[in-house]
Amino acid sequence: MRRARLLLVLLTGCAYELPPDGSYYDDRIAPALRESCGITTSGCHLADERGRAMGNLDIGSYDALMRRQDVLVPYGPYPRPLLLLKASEPVEVAVDTLDGTVNVVTDIRHGGGVNFEQGSRTFRELVRWLDAGFSRTGAPIDRRPSAEGECLPGAGRAAGFAAEAEPSPAASYARFVSEVQPVLVERCGSGSCHGAPLADLRIACGETEEERRWNYWIAVRHLGEDPAASELLRRPLAPARGGTFHVGGDTFAETQDAGYRAILGWAEELVSAAPEHVREPAASEGYRYFVNRVQPMLVRKGCMALACHSPISVVFELRGGAGGSFSRFARERNYALARRFLALESPDPNQSRIVAKNLFPPNVRSDGDGIAHRGGSLLEDFAGRPARAEDCDGVDVDGGDLNAIPAYCVLARWHALERAAAALAPLHHLAWIERPPGIGEATDFDTYRPGADLRLAEASLGADGAVALEPSRSVLGACGLAADRADVRRPRASWDGARLAFAARASAAEPLRIYELDVASGACGPLAGVAAAMTEAGGILVHDLDPAYAPNGDVVFASTRGTSHGRPTRTPAAFQPNADLYVFTPSTGATRQLTFLLDQELAPAFMQDGRVIYTMEKREQDFHMLALRRQNLDGGDYHPLFASRGSLGFEQATDVGALPDGSFVFTAAALHATDGAGSIAVFNRSVGPDTREPDDGVLLRALTIPVRGAVERGEGAHRSPAVLPNGRVVFSCASDASATALDFDLCVVEPRRAGTTRLLSRPGVALLDAVALYGRPDRGVLVSDGAGIDHPLIEAGAPDAVVHFNDFPMIQSLMFVNDRRGRPIDPRIGGFEVLRHQPPPAGAHRPEDVADRIVSDARGRFFSEAAPIGWVPLYADGSARMRLPGGLAISYRMTDASGAELTMADGMPFAGPARQREHEQYYPGERIQRSIPRRFFNTACGSCHGSVSGRELDVTVNLDVISGASINLARDAAPTDLMRP
Repeated sequence: MRRARLLLVLLTGCAYELPPDGSYYDDRIAPALRESCGITTSGCHLADERGRAMGNLDIGSYDALMRRQDVLVPYGPYPRPLLLLKASEPVEVAVDTLDGTVNVVTDIRHGGGVNFEQGSRTFRELVRWLDAGFSRTGAPIDRRPSAEGECLPGAGRAAGFAAEAEPSPAASYARFVSEVQPVLVERCGSGSCHGAPLADLRIACGETEEERRWNYWIAVRHLGEDPAASELLRRPLAPARGGTFHVGGDTFAETQDAGYRAILGWAEELVSAAPEHVREPAASEGYRYFVNRVQPMLVRKGCMALACHSPISVVFELRGGAGGSFSRFARERNYALARRFLALESPDPNQSRIVAKNLFPPNVRSDGDGIAHRGGSLLEDFAGRPARAEDCDGVDVDGGDLNAIPAYCVLARWHALERAAAALAPLHHLAWIERPPGIGEATDFDTYRPGADLRLAEASLGADGAVALEPSRSVLGACGLAADRADVRRPRASWDGARLAFAARASAAEPLRIYELDVASGACGPLAGVAAAMTEAGGILVHDLDPAYAPNGDVVFASTRGTSHGRPTRTPAAFQPNADLYVFTPSTGATRQLTFLLDQELAPAFMQDGRVIYTMEKREQDFHMLALRRQNLDGGDYHPLFASRGSLGFEQATDVGALPDGSFVFTAAALHATDGAGSIAVFNRSVGPDTREPDDGVLLRALTIPVRGAVERGEGAHRSPAVLPNGRVVFSCASDASATALDFDLCVVEPRRAGTTRLLSRPGVALLDAVALYGRPDRGVLVSDGAGIDHPLIEAGAPDAVVHFNDFPMIQSLMFVNDRRGRPIDPRIGGFEVLRHQPPPAGAHRPEDVADRIVSDARGRFFSEAAPIGWVPLYADGSARMRLPGGLAISYRMTDASGAELTMADGMPFAGPARQREHEQYYPGERIQRSIPRRFFNTACGSCHGSVSGRELDVTVNLDVISGASINLARDAAPTDLMRP
């Protein structure tokens, strides 16, 4: 204790007596916080009766404050904790760039202004307490690391690592293996620290050549040109000796530690002999500008705070470096991540998510151009006037003082550089379908509706963003189709905007087939190699429809071919032909099945990162919806996207597409709405679940509805939104929602500020399924790489799936309820039975053919046949592992530990047996971890889904989430085997 107090004196520069145990916080810290942050600012950081407080920070008690330990530690580039960064004067941070060091002064805004003046007694008191570890008694906290678990075998995965490449320089590699690797494995490589698969600096056991090469490669990536200041050496060093905050504690108490000296000696020799290994080769202009100008500005604005955009974030996981020093690994990760949020297809930088999230949204200012962001409008630097690109005219964005020029202009300049380098084709054509009114519901593709014509017109965007259209022409003649007989459906453009794919047929006896049009040449014909060998089986036409191009050139489409069942099947809901999704690879001619469910999967599109998004039908007892789903192109991570529950106020979501700002646009309608029409809706998935949150200034709205149809107490009925490169949306609009067959025109809306204009009208003709042709940025295709929870690995050719539930009762709570009122985790669940669902048997064309297996409820009738394939017990912590055949439609029946079926718990929206109300699948070869353990749910998921308790103040940060989220009793256990002969 005497040594700890002496250390505290050395750190703070003055000695003081600790008050009696248990009274320090209450006597000295709490009064300062309450006076500065609570009482004098109208209680802005005190909890209200609903468990909320401004900034989600409650200073009402020590225990309440400890829920937000992230604001109490100096993280990443910042020399002070966020509590002081926000509530005291700005501080200067020296940030490494490719051309030296730049000093930025923090601009981290706080609604309460400056509460703690530097040099004041209150400020000094807080600094002493925070530096000592912010204990209740004020006694210093022991920061020596405590690690659990052995090292984990297997090399890590990262872009650029090639296990077959010989490490270079050879002498440096040899020294690393003999002197450095043993230190890293012993001090850092436990399963609860850098042995965790999610860790950036993933340390393998080093027992194989591949593991040794990985350890060397990743260690070098965490070095810089000044080895002592690099992340590899500075983060594990005690702050009192020049280090920075490290979640794992003070691995090296001093620079004379033998392990520290071994790493430093190796690093200095490497950098001296081969400095190119810590530099980025051939950095592009955009990369250089990002590292030199954008990244320091992100530091200045506070974006890298621990609870904001750090590795524990959900999406935008910036690497914070160490005290302003950024390794090559951090720079490259931050650049690639931030670039993904640039709307390179748009001339307007405000369409970029990284910009739009930091501008005034329209609900804050009617002329605002942003979207909702928990962090506020950080780029609004123009004295309250909403930022526009023209505001940067005359600003020296390349050489001006980063502390004086608007941060918005730095981002706008970077957008211009990257956009010029991408050289994407602008909007050049718009295509749509013209047909007689009366197109049916989204699931009714089997009905032949002739008289459809595919029209194509040259198009451009004016300076004001308006669409200019030239006269249109029919393109069906080149495809061998006649408009009076053709039934044409849902054209979609290739990623470069050069080709158009669509489905068509010429008679009721023919199935829909996929055609492709080359826009420049006008050549058109069936897409070679994609059609099934048969056209009909068992009275069901083998349709191929709804094609969508992937960034890599693959084509995802819906088909009724029924490969997994060996025959086309009918849906349990309406006995319609069942469409699954398939992937066609033109380069190989191969087609594989992507979804294996029993109801419809339709209208695929793509997220900006290459994940497939689509509409899927869900029908079970007291439950019938058309919802939105996402899935990796390789088959992994079948996952909800939006509109999975009736809590949104509608039961049908179709026509989903991705906007340039990363939000999603879709058609929201009542179930069985006329022609599938309703409202045009937009959701920002990063700010909330699929529920109607109150707009009370605390909870952000995930859902906005820029075009309200009758279902939303608006006018008309609308559908088929198509995204333009400037963020506006073309959609089919019908003014008379009461008509039995809707007469659609083409309209345009700017979704952030609404306001609809009519683009094209032909009385008595329905204009549908518009699509804009332009170049979209190719950000690649997200691959199932096994990097963590809900990041599966696909073993090609394997017939089985292995599923690891980190906490089954936790994820079970999301199967039924997805809102912010709390997670009803059922403590009775001790296991679950896996049910395999079957389609109606061959030859059954209507419910009467299988009357013994028809279920009736308030929504009508449906076929139900499910057989158990096995029971899976839970471990004491709720974890479980199972192995089952891939490619099945399954659901779960919850049981107690003895296997007895449970009934629905109180508070659930359903009654009766505790059975999942929708089907799910696992892809053949999928190995996946699912569900965040309940102790980490508030950190990893609470910001969107709400806390387990329902109290907003329980949405907290747990610093152990990266290393601990997958540690449970089932992790190393053999899976329960449900593979039957």
